[in-house]
Amino acid sequence: MNAMPLNTRRALAAALMTASGFACYWTYLTLNQDRLLFDARRRPPRDLPDGIIGYSHRIPGGVVRGYIYHAPGDTVRDLLFYLPGRGEDVLETLQYARWLPAGMAFATYDYRGLGHSDGRPSEGAAVADASQFLLHVRRVFPETRVHVVGRSLGTGVAIQLADLQDFESLQLITPYDSLLELVRKRFPLVPLRQLMRHHFDSISHCKKVVQSTKVLLAASDEVVPHVCSERLMAAWPGPVALQTVPDTDHFTIIEREETWLALCEFARQHSQARLRVAAAQPEPAPAQPAARPAAPAAAAPQPVDHDELGNPLPLAASR
Repeated sequence: MNAMPLNTRRALAAALMTASGFACYWTYLTLNQDRLLFDARRRPPRDLPDGIIGYSHRIPGGVVRGYIYHAPGDTVRDLLFYLPGRGEDVLETLQYARWLPAGMAFATYDYRGLGHSDGRPSEGAAVADASQFLLHVRRVFPETRVHVVGRSLGTGVAIQLADLQDFESLQLITPYDSLLELVRKRFPLVPLRQLMRHHFDSISHCKKVVQSTKVLLAASDEVVPHVCSERLMAAWPGPVALQTVPDTDHFTIIEREETWLALCEFARQHSQARLRVAAAQPEPAPAQPAARPAAPAAAAPQPVDHDELGNPLPLAASR
């Protein structure tokens, strides 16, 4: 048998090395996808800014931590429940709460494994933690109207939360149709459907949303192209308000006062509309006094059961 030609051996070796490289790369992505997808990074402990109340609930391996802000002495009528973007430092985001109007509170939290929360991040955990935190917010502010705001990665969490709990309105900042499809464009040679555990398929989950919805887009966005947001809006079951914040990109949109004023304005407009509808409902007519019934004829004595000693049994026991 003739020996394999040198060129063939070299080609085969190169192919094996390439396949081995892909296998190692895919294995790395599979094992680390939770950390990579959420950009999980812990941050050192620090004191909470003035006016911020800490929150936590237990999870396997530690706690999830959240934060609630409202101006001291302020009567909270509306609250923005904020679901952050990938790797977002929510304590930094809280500095923009100074732009909230009177009567408006703000709540947010760190996904598992991020910021000051323990555990390992995942799609299911993010939605479950958001739902549990929102229940706590409702207990703290029972008469408050809640408006959910999701940003980037958090839009996928917000859309799924709408299927678990009712709230006043939903606002999405730079949303995507499907995180799987978004990542697929960046890694075209990776079998992501088989490897990714967290798809955040917003275009499927949105079909159950009934809340009034608004989308805020950055003027330019290389992370979530406008076409991805437009596909989501096209699949939405109801009308969607749209606003583009000028001179912003995917990251700077949350730093603009115009963005926060737009969030508050939509929330307030929806709340006022609900109040007008409730006020327009006709009040029930006062009940007319019933005619005095004629005196009943004397009723015949009813038989009463007795116990073994001849004592009458109580009414409840005799029935």
